[in-house]
Amino acid sequence: MSAKKRKESVEKKQDNDEPKIDKEFENLHEEIESDIAVDSPEQHEPEAEPTEEDLLEKERTKAKNMEERYLRVNAEFENYKKRMIRESSDRFKYFNLDLIKELLPSLDNIDRAISHAKSDNTDVDSMIVGLEMVTKMTHEVFEKFGVTKVKTVGEEFDPNIHQAVGVDDSDSAPDNQVVEECLKGYTLHGRIIRPAMVRVSGKN
Repeated sequence: MSAKKRKESVEKKQDNDEPKIDKEFENLHEEIESDIAVDSPEQHEPEAEPTEEDLLEKERTKAKNMEERYLRVNAEFENYKKRMIRESSDRFKYFNLDLIKELLPSLDNIDRAISHAKSDNTDVDSMIVGLEMVTKMTHEVFEKFGVTKVKTVGEEFDPNIHQAVGVDDSDSAPDNQVVEECLKGYTLHGRIIRPAMVRVSGKN
């Protein structure tokens, strides 16, 4: 076979093969597009729009859940209020419990002093010492809870903490000075509980 005929034969074979390759390429391309179309979410059939009954049932369920939640929260709040009222009442009833417990020993000592005074062998001096100890213990308890005595004798008269019940003409003390304490006064954390009853130096 001549070279010319071989060339024509090869070219003819190539021409016959090209349509076959193009056809296979087109088939492959169509298969790929088909797969993409099947897998693509955009090609899925759209869900049916909810009906009025579906929307109404959804709203009913939502309203029921909200009502149950409201009832639950309201019940919890009512229980909380009752607990707070009960605890507040207990605090009010027992707020001075610690003070009373601290004062009980002083009360016990006073009872002992009274029993001792009623006996035939009464020792006045020892009873006075015992009562002074009771007074000292009581004042210590008061101070522990913020109760302090108002200073009186030797202090300048202060109407905020003193109450004058008399005036004494005294040469040894300047005017308007407390010269005698008639009744002790007390403050609680700086607030006056009871003013001290005093006599003040001055001109009658």
